[in-house]
Amino acid sequence: MTILIIGSLLLGTVFGRFFKVWVLVPACALAFAIVFASSAYYEHGLLSALLEFSVFAACLQIGYASGWLSCVIRDRWRRLEIPHEIRSESSHPAATRRSQPF
Repeated sequence: MTILIIGSLLLGTVFGRFFKVWVLVPACALAFAIVFASSAYYEHGLLSALLEFSVFAACLQIGYASGWLSCVIRDRWRRLEIPHEIRSESSHPAATRRSQPF
């Protein structure tokens, strides 16, 4: 169960960084099919399968939110740094006319 939690968190983080929120719908549908198929194969009860699926889906969504937040925080951090660089270059006109060696 621990591997399931860690794996779904990491998978959700990757989805949050590179995909839109609609990727969670097929991911949860696939998780539903896999969890219930493995539950039927190992002859676990329906309640156990529902619990496992709910943990997997919740961790997938938490991972997605953390991946999305990391992108948002990174983008806002970059926007805060850019005006500072522009102000420092615009205050010295000679600094903006740098020659590039290559």
